[in-house]
Amino acid sequence: MLDHQRVLLFDFETTGLYADREQIIEIGAILLQKNLLGEYEAIDELSTLVIPDKQLPAKIIEITHITDEMLLRSGISQEEAFHRFLTMYSEDTLLIAYNIQFDLSFLIQFFKKYWNSTFQIKNDILDVMAIYKDRHRYPHRLDNAVEKYQVAINNTHRALDDIKATFEAMKKMNAELSNLKKYVNVVGYNANYGVNGVKLPHVKYIAQKGGYREIEKS
Repeated sequence: MLDHQRVLLFDFETTGLYADREQIIEIGAILLQKNLLGEYEAIDELSTLVIPDKQLPAKIIEITHITDEMLLRSGISQEEAFHRFLTMYSEDTLLIAYNIQFDLSFLIQFFKKYWNSTFQIKNDILDVMAIYKDRHRYPHRLDNAVEKYQVAINNTHRALDDIKATFEAMKKMNAELSNLKKYVNVVGYNANYGVNGVKLPHVKYIAQKGGYREIEKS
C-alpha cells in the first residue's frame, strides 16, 4: 500500500478552527509499523482528553459530545498530552489524517509551544480526504467516506474512532485502486477558497473540484 516503514495516523478535536488561538481537547493516534510480511500492524495507541484553558463553545460540545465536565474529570494537561504524542512521533514517519491541513496547523503549534519555537514539519504526509475527493463528487466529509466504503467503524467526531474509520476507509480505497503513493505529499484544496492553514515546502497543493481525479492525473 505504501513504502514507509512507520505510519502515524492522528486526529485532534479542538476548541475551534484556528490553531493560533484555539487548543486541542482530544488526541487520537495510532502508530503502525510494517512487520516481516510487509503488513502494517499497530504498535502503539494514544487516546486522551486534553484540558484547555477556556470553556468549550456550545457548538464544539454539540459536535464532539465532549463537555467541560468530561475534560476536568478525565483530561490531562496540554504539556503532558504533547509529551505522550511525542513518544509516537519521528521525522521519518508518514503522517496520515483526514483533512490533514486542519490537524497539521494544530500539530505545528503544539510542537512550537512545548518543544521548539522554530519547529517545522519535514515528514511525508498523506491526506485521506484528498484521495476520496479525487474519486467522488461533493460532499467529502469523513462521514461520506465511511458510508461510501461501508466502513464498520462509525466516525463519531471522537478522535480515536475517526482515526480508525479513516484507516479502514483508506484500505478500501487502496483495494479499489492501488495508487495511494501518488497522494503522498499532495494536498487538495478548493479553488474558490485557496489553501487553508500552513503550506509546507515539500508538499504540492492542487485544486480539486471533486470526482475529476486531478491529483491522479497530475
